[in-house]
Amino acid sequence: MRPVAQIAQSVEQGIENPRVGGSIPSLGTKTYKPLIPNGFRGFLFVPHLPSPPHWYTKAVHMASHSRIINGSTVPRFRALMAQPFKHPQSGVFYFRRRVPDDLRPALGREYKRSLQTRDIGEAKGRHAAEWIKSEEAFALARAQLSGAEVLSAKDVQQLAARWFHGELDELEQSGKFRRALVPGDAVELETPFGFEQHQEWLSIREALNEGDETDWRAVILPHMLRALKAENIPAPAKDSPALDSLTSAFKEHLLKLSDIAKRREEGDWSTTADVLSKAPISAEKRRADQIHSKSILEVFEAYSAAKLLDDGDNRSTRKTLDEFRSSIRRFVELYGDLAVQAVTRGTVQDYRAKLAGFPTKAPGAAKLTAPQLIELAKTAALPTLSAVTIRNRLRVLGAVLGYAVRMDWIKENPVDASGVAKAAGNAAKTKGDRRRKDYTKDELRQIFSSPLYTPDGWQPARKGYGQALYWLPLLMYYTGARREELCQLAAKDVQDEDGIPHLAILSLDEDDAGRTVKTASSRRRVPLHDDLVSLGFLDYAKSVPQGGQLFPLLQPSPAGFYGANVGKAWAKYLRDVAQLQSPASPSHGFRHTFKTMSRQVGIPEDVHDALTGHNDGSVSREYGSMPLSRMASELKQLPSLPDLAGSLGLSLSTPT
Repeated sequence: MRPVAQIAQSVEQGIENPRVGGSIPSLGTKTYKPLIPNGFRGFLFVPHLPSPPHWYTKAVHMASHSRIINGSTVPRFRALMAQPFKHPQSGVFYFRRRVPDDLRPALGREYKRSLQTRDIGEAKGRHAAEWIKSEEAFALARAQLSGAEVLSAKDVQQLAARWFHGELDELEQSGKFRRALVPGDAVELETPFGFEQHQEWLSIREALNEGDETDWRAVILPHMLRALKAENIPAPAKDSPALDSLTSAFKEHLLKLSDIAKRREEGDWSTTADVLSKAPISAEKRRADQIHSKSILEVFEAYSAAKLLDDGDNRSTRKTLDEFRSSIRRFVELYGDLAVQAVTRGTVQDYRAKLAGFPTKAPGAAKLTAPQLIELAKTAALPTLSAVTIRNRLRVLGAVLGYAVRMDWIKENPVDASGVAKAAGNAAKTKGDRRRKDYTKDELRQIFSSPLYTPDGWQPARKGYGQALYWLPLLMYYTGARREELCQLAAKDVQDEDGIPHLAILSLDEDDAGRTVKTASSRRRVPLHDDLVSLGFLDYAKSVPQGGQLFPLLQPSPAGFYGANVGKAWAKYLRDVAQLQSPASPSHGFRHTFKTMSRQVGIPEDVHDALTGHNDGSVSREYGSMPLSRMASELKQLPSLPDLAGSLGLSLSTPT
C-alpha cells in the first residue's frame, strides 16, 4: 500500500499516523500540522463544516463540526429567531433558525449563517435575505427527501467547477502547488558534487495509475459538503444517486486540479483545464427572482398606501390597516419576510394549519412571537382561534397578495388559487360562532336596574367620563348605533326637524371634521325614542357647550377613537358592579339586541336597516331615502326600558 493510502486509512480508522507522529486529533481540535507528507492540508483537513447529516461524520473525523465551549453549555436557541442573533464574544450577528425535525437528516439541527457584520442595521437587511435562503434550503431538503431531483447534471458540474476555480486561485496565489500533489519515490541523482536525493512529485491521476489505493472520494467529501453549504443546498442522503453523482464530479475535478498543479509546478502557466466557467445554477436563478421581487412587508406597505388613497386617510381606514398589519406581522414571524413569489399554495395551507394552533388570548402576547404563542397554547392548553377568525386572517393575507396580483408582481393569488380561503370560509359557516350575541330581556333588566340607573346613582372610582356612562347604553339600546358613532357626536348633532328630535350621524360630508363612520350607509339620521326625551336626554344635550362634543370629557385614544376608554369602563362596570354574566359584547350587544327586538315587534327590515345604517346591497335601496317620520313612527314599537325595569319594581332614574 502506498504511503498516502496508509495515511488516509489511519485517518478513517482513528489510529496513529506513522508519517506525522502522534494520534488523530479529537473532535473539535484545531491543528494546522499537515496530515499527509506533501502538506496538502486542503483535502484532509477542513476546520469548519456545515452542521452535517449524521452519516458522514466518520468521513471527516478530524474535521469536526462540533463546537467546544469551555465552562458552559451550548447556548439554547429559539425555534425561530425573528431578529439577528449577536454573538456574545465576537459581536458578529448571525442568522439562526431551528431546522424542522423531518429535515434534520439533510440539514442538521440548526440552520446558522454568519451575517458578516457587527452593524445591527446591516444585519437586519441581511437577515431578511438569509431567511429567503433558509426557506429555499428547507424546500430543497423536502424535495430531496421526497425523492425529487434537486440538482440537475449541469448543476452538479457547475458546483464542482466552482470549487475547482476557488482552489486553483488559492494555489496560484500561494505558489504552493505541491499541496495538490502526491509524493512519489525518492531517487538519487548523480551531480558534479556527488549523489543528491530528489523527491518525485506526482499528480493524483499519476499516483492512481501507479497503484495508489487512497479513497479520494472520501478525501473530497468534506469539500463537497462545504461547497453545498455555500450554495445553500442540503447534503444528499447517504448512498443516494445524487451523492454518487456529486462525489464523482468532485473527484474528477480534484484530479483536474492536481493535473494543473503539476503543470504549474513545472513552470507551465499556459495550460488550462476543461472546466465550466461560472454560471448560475437552478437554485440561484430562483433566488435571484426572489431577491429582485418585493417582500411581503413591502407589498403590504404599498397596499396600505393604495387603500388610504381609495378609502380616505381617516381613523376607520387606519384602524383597518393596523389590524391588517398585526396579522401580516404574525405571518412574517412564522415564515420570514418572504419574497412575494415565495408564498406558495403550500405556504398558505401550512399557514392555515398554524393559525388553528394560535391562542385567542395569552399572557404577554405582545412580547411573544407567533411560534412562541403557538407553543404556549399547546403546552398551556389555551383556547385557540375560531374558524371565523382563521378565515379572516386568511382574507387579510389574500387581500395583500391580491394587490400584488393587480400590480403584476405575481401571477396568481395563492390564497385564492389554493382554495384554502374558501375551505376556511365553509368551515366558518359550518362551525360558526354559536354564542348568543344579543342581550335577553332578563339581562336588560339586570343592566338597567343596576346602581347606575337607580335613584342612589353610582360613580366610577376614577371620574372622567361625565354622563357618558349613563347615556351611552341607553342610546345604544334605543338607536342600535355603534358605540363610536355615538361617542364622537358633537352637541350640534342632536337636531330637530318637523318636531322630530333625532341624531345626525355624519349625515352630511361637511359634518366629518376628522370623524368617520364604518360604511357609506352608516351616514344617517336616527329619531330619538320618546323614553330618551322623557329621561332628559334633550336637556342634557342643551346643557353642554354647543360648539364641542356631546360628551366633552371623552378623550380620543392614540388611534383617534373616542369610545375606546369609556368602552372599557362600561365592560368593567357590567362585570364588577352589575355582575352581569352574558356572552353578548358589552357595547355591541345592544346593536344585536336592537335588530332582534325590531324583528320581534314587526318593524320592517328596510326601516330597521335604515335606523342601523345597514345596506342589503339591492339596487332599489339606492333610490330615495327613508323618511324621518316613518322611522320615528316604527321606533315607538321598541320595548320600553322603564317598562322592563318597572316589572322588577324599579324605575330608571335620570343622572344628577
